[in-house]
Order: sequence, then C-alpha cells, then structure tokens
Amino acid sequence: MKTNIKPRLFFALEILLLLTIILVVLLPLSPSDNSLPSRDSGVFLYAGWRVLHGDIPYTQIWDHKPPVIYYLDAFGLGLTPGSSWGVWLVEVFSMGVAALTGYILIKRIYGLFPAIFISFIWMFSAFYLLAGGNMTEEYVLPFQFLLLWLFYQAENKPRYGWYGFWVGAFTGLLFFTRQNTIAIPIAIGIYLIVTRLLQRQYKRFFFEALVVLAGGLLVTGIIVGYFAMKGALPAFWDTAFVYNFSYADEKGTTDRINALIQGLNQLENVGLAQIAFIGWGSALALLVFNRKRIQKMSQSTIWMALVALPLELVMVSIGGRPRIPYFLVLLPILSFFAGFTIWIIFDSISKDIPRFASALLLIMMVFSLGSVFIADYTEIVTSFAQPNGDSGLVTYIDQNSAPGDYVLMWGAEAAYNFAARRASPSRFVYQTPLYNEKNKNTTTEFLQEILDKKPRLIVLRSGDKLSDFRFAYRDNPVPGLMDQVKKLYGNSLKVDDWVVYRYPGQ
Repeated sequence: MKTNIKPRLFFALEILLLLTIILVVLLPLSPSDNSLPSRDSGVFLYAGWRVLHGDIPYTQIWDHKPPVIYYLDAFGLGLTPGSSWGVWLVEVFSMGVAALTGYILIKRIYGLFPAIFISFIWMFSAFYLLAGGNMTEEYVLPFQFLLLWLFYQAENKPRYGWYGFWVGAFTGLLFFTRQNTIAIPIAIGIYLIVTRLLQRQYKRFFFEALVVLAGGLLVTGIIVGYFAMKGALPAFWDTAFVYNFSYADEKGTTDRINALIQGLNQLENVGLAQIAFIGWGSALALLVFNRKRIQKMSQSTIWMALVALPLELVMVSIGGRPRIPYFLVLLPILSFFAGFTIWIIFDSISKDIPRFASALLLIMMVFSLGSVFIADYTEIVTSFAQPNGDSGLVTYIDQNSAPGDYVLMWGAEAAYNFAARRASPSRFVYQTPLYNEKNKNTTTEFLQEILDKKPRLIVLRSGDKLSDFRFAYRDNPVPGLMDQVKKLYGNSLKVDDWVVYRYPGQ
C-alpha cells in the first residue's frame, strides 16, 4: 500500500518554518552567564525556585500575579537544575504551541498563503514586546490561540462535547495566568447567549454552557483547592485579586486611553495593527452585506472574534500603564483579523494569476516585511547582548554568605536573590506593597521577619536609605522596629553601586 509522502513532507517543512521563526524571536532572549533576568522575570524565577523548595506563593512569596507563572517557572527550573535554560525551553514550547495552533487555524479559515504571512508578522511583532521574556502575557498566547481553534471546531460539530470542555479548561488556565486576558472566553459566552437564545435553542445552550462550565470549574477547583489545602486561600485572594483591583483603580480613563495608544504603536512596527483593523472592518462589512463571500464554516468564529477584539482592547488597557509586554495578549486576535485582510487580497488576486505567481507575491511580501524588521532586530539583539544587572554584586553575595543564609534586597531586586540563590528573609522579596498599602500587619510583619531571621546581608542601591520613610504605614510600632533593625545593622560598606549592611553575629 503506497503512502503519499508529499503531505507529510510539506507538513514537516511547515513545522521547520515555524520553528525557525520561533528561534529567531526567542534565541536573543536565551539565558546568559553575564546577565541577570529582568525585574519582573526575576520575581517569577525567584518564586519558581522557592516553589521547588516547598514555599507556597502568597503566604511565603509575595507577588500579585495569578499562580500559573510561578509553577511554569518551577517546572522549567526543575528541568535544568542550576540554570534557567529550562524556563527558556518552556518559553519555546509555549510559543511553539501558539504558533502551530495559530497557523493551523488561519490556514483552515483563510488558506496557506495568509497563514504563512501572518505567522511571520505576529511572531515578529511579538519580538518587540517580549521585554526579555518569561512574562505572564507570553504564556497566555497558546491558551488564546487554542480557544480560537477549539471554538472553530466546536461550532462545526453537532455537539460541543469535549471541545466545549476544553474551552472551559483553557479559560480557567488563561484566567489564572493573567485575569484580564479572558476577552475571547467572554466573547464566546456572548456569542452563545445571543445566537442560541435568539434561535430558541434552549436545550443546546444549556448543554454547551454545562460542558464549558465543567472544564472551567475543574481547573478552578484544582487551583483553589490546592491553595485552600495549603492554608493560602485568604492570602491568594488578598494578593492576586484585592491588590490588583486597587492597582487598576489607581489609573483613570485618560491613563487607560494613553496606555492603549502607546501599546498599539508598538504593534505597528511591522504593520500588524493596521492590517488587523482593516480586516476587522472588512469582516464586519462582508458578514452584514455579502455573507456568501465567507465560507459558512468560518462565519460563527468570525462573528465571535468581531466581539472579542474590542473587548481585548478594553481589558488590556485596564491597568492604565503603557507597559510593553501587556500588549502581547492582543497578538492572537489581531493575527486572526490580519489573516482576513491577507485572505481578501490573495482571494482577489489568485482568481486572475497562476498559483506560482501568488507564491512569488507572498515571498516578496515576506522579504519586504523582513527588510523592515531586520534593522530593528539587529539593534534589539545588540542591546540584549549587553550585560543586564550587576554580576559583581552576585559574586559578592556568593563570597560573603552561605547558601543557607538569608539576603534581603531592599527595593525591587528579587533577580539578585534568584541569581545568587539566596532566599529573602521575608515573603516581601520586593517591598512595593509596603509602599502602597497602609496596612499595619504587612509592614510590621516585614520588619519583624528581619529581626527574627537576621539576614546575613541587607543590600540597597546607592543613594537609598535603610529607613521606613517610604512605607505607607508608619505609625507605632513601625518606627521602633525600624530603629531595632538599624541598630542591628549599624555599619555599611560600598560595593560598586550598592550599599551593603552585614549582620555582625555568627
């Protein structure tokens, strides 16, 4: 029995192409011996390292992100003990799932040429936004693409069944990776409510809602149950939810609009945002005025995505801060509509020219995109090659403390705790929450932990002070505890751009 090897060979070439793009994007972010992780990544790596040592997020490690990122980093660090290469491999796998799922979805709906071109454009766009990598927004990409693919599949089956269950499960994982990235699940819910109820398909709606809820509740139950079992549920709620509500409320409507504009500017570097918004408008116009132009199997997914895009824009701007990695979460929905634009172009042209001419046009478009990208890529790669952080401080910590000693980095410098593999004496491995919350318990807890655990070193950036003046809560007993800390750590020395206080005891 003969087997046609051409489809398999072509699929292998497709995988090779996607892997090449992924490596072009992620290799500059691979671990370096002379560079420290970025500030945010340093917190996640520190949390992952402590999780491997039995610590529980929120009760023993304070950070206000949902928990998935800490356990992904713990898994990666477990793969390659002693280095963070395993975390980079997790990033490669995550991006690989996103790239393959997005490619398959766009190829199924719009065709081969749009799928190839859009894979280039959205992954090249990601390069501008990754900010050193290992960000929560990076890890939501595969979940978002999988949700789009699962919804497409479910809508073209007699029943949702397992597709609906996995929609719910990935929604749960998405939510517990970053809460404001659930625009696609909300859009799916809106689509089901409107279409099923308007068509009086009540039983169908009940069944579909049931299987989706089952998947979501299972993931939620596992995560919530785990933290409840560890006695960390109140801290989990207070840190990952209450604190984040307060954090978002600090910014107003003007801040959110400005943040969105600045973020979209980053997505215009290789044209993704412009092409996508053209696609969104074109899709809406065709569905309203000439639905027959769009294949029937794709119409429900396009309707849902039409709702999802404005929701994504609203939700990504909630924080009101123009932090570049935030806008990674827009890539799946923007690539979906950019695919629509490219499909319109190729569908119109391919009717009048041979297929090889369409392929040649695609190659020209890719090379044009590359010429825009290559100069920025070279510049950014050069900047990534420069040492980040102070490796001299890491060496000093290593030489002047033992692996079991505590080291307190005063400020937001958890990357040094991770790089030196020295635990913080406090769950507040960085002290930002103490500057924002007028909470007596947290401030006194932090100072008391210093007095109880007596870190071998307390390290501050040059110009900073060992003082309580920045704490939001400074009433009794904070000044007295701070005086005890300063008395215990009386002498300091200068190490490069740092001030180091050493514990005088044995």
